[in-house]
Amino acid sequence: MGYSRIGKWIDWQSLKYGVPRVVVDARNTSNECPKCDYIGLEENGYRRLKCPRCGFEGYRDEVGKLNVRKRALRILGITGSSDPPTAAPQMADVTPNRWGEPPSPKGGTLAL
Repeated sequence: MGYSRIGKWIDWQSLKYGVPRVVVDARNTSNECPKCDYIGLEENGYRRLKCPRCGFEGYRDEVGKLNVRKRALRILGITGSSDPPTAAPQMADVTPNRWGEPPSPKGGTLAL
């Protein structure tokens, strides 16, 4: 799929689901520390970068992704922590249902 076609598909999906679409300049995103905004990360192994100021370490792609996310949130005016959660919160009160069926009421059977 070509880039223009992907862009049109993303526009269509964001309009369809009401999600804001933000275009971010990706220049220097893998050269800037996502924690302290220091520009000039140093190589620390194959495709790993380290910030000499705060000690943040990460793979080049991860650093770029975090910086693109931070810039998009800044454009949208969303403030707060720029660090993403390490994992999605787990829902403890829900039993997994792999078949997509609605849960049956307590103590009875579900009539379809």
